[in-house]
Amino acid sequence: MQSPTRPLAAPDVRDALARCLYDGPGDPLAHDVTDHRPDDLRMSGILRRRAERMITALAAAGFVVTADGQLQQAA
Repeated sequence: MQSPTRPLAAPDVRDALARCLYDGPGDPLAHDVTDHRPDDLRMSGILRRRAERMITALAAAGFVVTADGQLQQAA
C-alpha cells in the first residue's frame, strides 16, 4: 500500500500562485454555485493543477516553497 504523497507546498501557497496565473476579472478560485461542471473543467481546478505543476518543476530544479510562501534553494 502506498502512503499518501505530501504536497510540495501548502494549499494556500498553491492557491496564491494559481491566482497569479489568472489574468481575468474576479477571483478565479471563488466557488460558483451556477457552475455544474466537474472540477477538472472549472477554471479553479485548471489553475490549481497548473500551480501544482509549477511548484513540482521548481522542486525538480532544486527550489522549495516555504510555509510562508518564499522561494528558496533547497538545502
